[in-house]
Amino acid sequence: DEVIHLLGPSKTDSNVSIITITTWLPEPEPEQAIISFNSTTTTTIGIILPFDSIFFEPSEEKENHPNNNNASSPPPPPLPPTPPQSSSLQSSAEQQIDSSTRAIGQVTFLNSTTSGRIILASLALGDPTLATCAALGAITSTSTARIIGLDAQSWKDGLWGYNGALVGCAASVFSVGVTGGAYYFPYVVASTMLGAAATPVVSASLKSAMPNVPQWTWSFNIVALTMMLRSRPLLEVVDESSVNVTTEKAAVVASASSTSAVGDILASPLAGISQIFVVNSHVTGGGILAATYYYSPKLALHASGGSAVGCLVGLLSAGAPLADVSAGLWGYNSALASMAVGVFFVESRASSALSVAAAAASASLFGAMATLFGTYGVPCLTLPFCTVASAAYLLEGRVPGLRFAKEPHSPEKNR
Repeated sequence: DEVIHLLGPSKTDSNVSIITITTWLPEPEPEQAIISFNSTTTTTIGIILPFDSIFFEPSEEKENHPNNNNASSPPPPPLPPTPPQSSSLQSSAEQQIDSSTRAIGQVTFLNSTTSGRIILASLALGDPTLATCAALGAITSTSTARIIGLDAQSWKDGLWGYNGALVGCAASVFSVGVTGGAYYFPYVVASTMLGAAATPVVSASLKSAMPNVPQWTWSFNIVALTMMLRSRPLLEVVDESSVNVTTEKAAVVASASSTSAVGDILASPLAGISQIFVVNSHVTGGGILAATYYYSPKLALHASGGSAVGCLVGLLSAGAPLADVSAGLWGYNSALASMAVGVFFVESRASSALSVAAAAASASLFGAMATLFGTYGVPCLTLPFCTVASAAYLLEGRVPGLRFAKEPHSPEKNR
């Protein structure tokens, strides 16, 4: 063995004081060396093979030395406290309320929590029970969509909830209960929750089955009519042993008189807007129109104009009873169809003409469907709107001047 001691610089000049090199020269192996650095601050050991290559492994342990930079480093900042679970739950509840409120607005294409609140308040003025069922339906359907993992952005925009809100409205008006046709509120609540929970599942299925058109309110129609075709709410029961007689119930026209005053006819467009939510109230219709105007003044024009065209068609062409017209039954499908054109198409002369034509076509189709579905004791709901809106949507690219909006919103913002 050969031991070589090299005297290094003094301790005042460097942290390294002495270097000790020990070598072995076995034959025929190449030279190997173990080098150890003895320092007042750090002990480092390296194993070298061959001799001219040196690798160092610093030790994990270090002494506290005045020149050690780490000695003067401040301690790491403490970890932020874990937020309490109650804050997370509160945030989740706020998101749920926001989504459900938007869902109520999305019935009339309004992606706005403020508009949704105005509409809900307007419904409460016209029918508090119906407003409660609408809110319950929206909450149930949005919760179901979140639990089963449907699209998160659509959930935030309330698109999984508006059909559920409409199911709640229909259940409030058309449920006949389980006790000889009597109105039974627990049955209404159960019908609302079960039906509303089914709507996002149906909507997700229809999205794959009908990829070329929006969802509209097809899901609401499918679920609500499935529930009502058994109860047949538009038929009166003569007695327990008799057969149901096809007599239209007075509740359908919301107690509208057959000798409606001229003022009621003039206000029928507002009633038509309220009938979108199955309410017969000029005040509710005015509130919904105000919520629409807050979101888009031109879209409010589509709503009121479409409802007016539908009521006019009922008066002049179809010979509808004045009671039905003044109750707004001829206006709500037309209002929705006209609004659909305003939301999805870029504003132009062609789209304006299509808006009026869609309103007239929806009213005409309502007259036919109401008669057909009435024989089975059920309303046609918004089937005329869905049919006409789908047909109008498919006209894009086939009629000059009709162009889809890149991001559908309102006539003011569509480009």
